[in-house]
Amino acid sequence: MIKRKDLLALSFYEKSPFTGSEGPMNYRVEKITQKTADGDGEEKLLQATIWPGPLCFSLTDEEKKQRHTAPFSNEGLEMLAEWMNEMCS
Repeated sequence: MIKRKDLLALSFYEKSPFTGSEGPMNYRVEKITQKTADGDGEEKLLQATIWPGPLCFSLTDEEKKQRHTAPFSNEGLEMLAEWMNEMCS
């Protein structure tokens, strides 16, 4: 089971993605940006990607990857941990 504390501090994601695994499932959590609804700016989000092992992220076919986004916050990291746990159970 992936816990919030396993996903490191929020500040880590400002500079680098984080990868890990839980059983046969691999995961990657990273900061992404997207245009705001009004199109005037950008907002930061967290994105989790999961895929079956044993291959690494860059060698896994895109159709085998599943993604989920959440707000760039500690609550967002909690949401991603819950989603990843649901997906691997």
